[in-house]
Amino acid sequence: MSLEPQASDIREEPADHPALDDTSQAKRIVERLRRLHDGEQALGDVVALGAAARAPLETLLVEREPSGIYQPRVLAARALGAIHAYDILLDFLHHPRFPSSPVEYAGEEAVVNGAAEVLALHRFEPAFETLREIVATRPHLIGVVHALATFERTTAIPELLAALGDDGSRHAAEEGLLRIGPPARAALVERVEQLSRDKSAAFETNVRHRHAMLQLLIQLGLPLGAWERLAPLMAAPDARVAAAACGIALLHGPHAARDKAAHTLARLARRGDLRLRIEIEAILHQDAALRGLSLETRSTKI
Repeated sequence: MSLEPQASDIREEPADHPALDDTSQAKRIVERLRRLHDGEQALGDVVALGAAARAPLETLLVEREPSGIYQPRVLAARALGAIHAYDILLDFLHHPRFPSSPVEYAGEEAVVNGAAEVLALHRFEPAFETLREIVATRPHLIGVVHALATFERTTAIPELLAALGDDGSRHAAEEGLLRIGPPARAALVERVEQLSRDKSAAFETNVRHRHAMLQLLIQLGLPLGAWERLAPLMAAPDARVAAAACGIALLHGPHAARDKAAHTLARLARRGDLRLRIEIEAILHQDAALRGLSLETRSTKI
């Protein structure tokens, strides 16, 4: 039997073997982001593609995911930031989708938060107004609130004040207002006054909101002449609000208000729960430090 290949066995091979074109390669590599077990590892390879990854990354970012799984799309947002495709991320935030399905809705919120965080991380200035618009209508989006806060602009104060009213976003909003610093004080005082006069003043959400703003004023101080507007809150029905108002009096109020504040704090501490007592102790520590007293000495003066 001849070992020579028969004519029927011979196949023509191309002269060369071109690699996958850039588009196909980019799609294939970006698809790896969908793998929950190693999507993070694929991120570096995707970023290495550079501009070739823009189109497939945008496709992944904007696609609907009924299961609510958001991690691959957040990875796409991170990759877009890394290749400086900020325009795609901004366009996505301009046209957010919030589906009726609770599961899909939660996933969409996570991607919006992720895209916002990426733009803030890269200090993409054109995103600022878009972030303000989102927080104005959806202050519960923690990532968007955090992203807005990183810009440290006074024009974001109204949106950050609103986000203080949300339990989830409160910490991010507090950090943003502390970064802005003294320029936020007047707005804080005005908003506390408004909420104190509101018919919802006894509601828990209102109380938490005012308490958060008063705590910020303890740290930031008061604008000139503002104490008289807050003085009635030393007698607020809720102990948290009253204690915070007394803290402001003790640390930043006129001399005439300090003795009353100190005695009120002592009374509230005796009746309050552990959390309130810790809060009052922190106020006393701060007052003692300001006046060069030991805490024991300060306590004996109450």
